[in-house]
Amino acid sequence: MDATPGGSCESVRGMTVESATGLMRALGFVAWADERLAPEEREMLTTVMDALHIPTERRAELCAALRASSSSVEGLAESIADEVERRFVVAQAIILAGVDGVVVDAERERIAKLATELGIDDDELEFIHQAVDATSELADGPATG
Repeated sequence: MDATPGGSCESVRGMTVESATGLMRALGFVAWADERLAPEEREMLTTVMDALHIPTERRAELCAALRASSSSVEGLAESIADEVERRFVVAQAIILAGVDGVVVDAERERIAKLATELGIDDDELEFIHQAVDATSELADGPATG
């Protein structure tokens, strides 16, 4: 299988193809941490593939490849060289882990492992978690009582 999401060498939504592939690998790594893919996780992965313009006919093949390699993020740092993109990838992984309303220990462990692989220390990872939480609260709107 061609390692690029869309089979193209062009930039994808401002990310290089290597970074976009890295994003999908990272999300697959977290999504299958608990050995199942919740409907909400599947929906988010579909949304990401839409945003990355991954052709429909390539998606099943890509998902199968991600599932087969979901136990490792080794070498991911080489795919995602940009520091901002690395933080974005970790933030997306955090969002994916919580999209079904339940973040299990295996997902937390994989997010920490992903962050370490991408050179993100514990303090920065906590900051990214807080930023994701704050963004989620804003998206949910003000609390009513």
